[in-house]
Amino acid sequence: MFISSVRWRAASVFITAGAVAAALLALPVPAGASTGTTEISPEQAGYTATGAQFQNIDARVFLRQPAQYAGEVGRYGQSVQLWSSGYVVVAGVSASTSGSAYTPYAEVFDPSGHELLASDPGAKWCDDHTFGCISKIGTFSADEGVFIDVYYDATRGFVHFEVADLYDELYMQASYKVGMGVSFTQARVGTEFGGSPWDGSYPYTPPAQRVKVASYTRVYLTSYSGHTATLWSWWVHHKLLANTGQQSGSDWVAIPDDLTDGGASFRTWFVPQSGQSPYQPTAP
Repeated sequence: MFISSVRWRAASVFITAGAVAAALLALPVPAGASTGTTEISPEQAGYTATGAQFQNIDARVFLRQPAQYAGEVGRYGQSVQLWSSGYVVVAGVSASTSGSAYTPYAEVFDPSGHELLASDPGAKWCDDHTFGCISKIGTFSADEGVFIDVYYDATRGFVHFEVADLYDELYMQASYKVGMGVSFTQARVGTEFGGSPWDGSYPYTPPAQRVKVASYTRVYLTSYSGHTATLWSWWVHHKLLANTGQQSGSDWVAIPDDLTDGGASFRTWFVPQSGQSPYQPTAP
């Protein structure tokens, strides 16, 4: 995405997603890429990265028509997240399966008490062609792609959130001060279903067959040392499986498939009725 003159980020600080993609896709898959054990979330399916301090996570996701999933869930979203001992910061888009649009959002949680500390802090909705930036958050249409980004400015102590269309003309930005010296040691990306990273209380009806929910591409992370790479790097990546945990481990909601494009891409899938068992379902 391109840096607009009205943006809060300086081009010298933030590497655009397009530039990172062009540089990294030309590189071979690192021989030292490390795969960790599978992890379970009550509400998110995708991937987790650990084993480093993460300053930034950025991903592109295609927004599918929400109504096609009305038989499985009432609402779902797509997000990227950074986790520390004191903060979980999330940027994403959310959609009702009775509608046709996605609303961008930014949230900050306290991981110890699961308290929501801020929702869309200082958020602005910007359109480079018409009204500039306003405080009322707009929506993205289905059948298009968006970039989702969370960036920690360690020198100033702010977390910056952004969700933008692929032309970087329509976007939401928000910022929240967490202070300097915060160590984000986990990064997540994927499809989510609950109201928080710990919420497994939503209803889910498994489909008869597995159903694709999302396609993620250009997933990149940057460490505090300035190293930028896909999920497949010297840090450890883990599959993240969504299971509400309401009925003895058999409530599987969604899972990711294997990484492709050198660790930059994956898809998430609803787990069908045939996959509901105490055992972990396999990837498509």
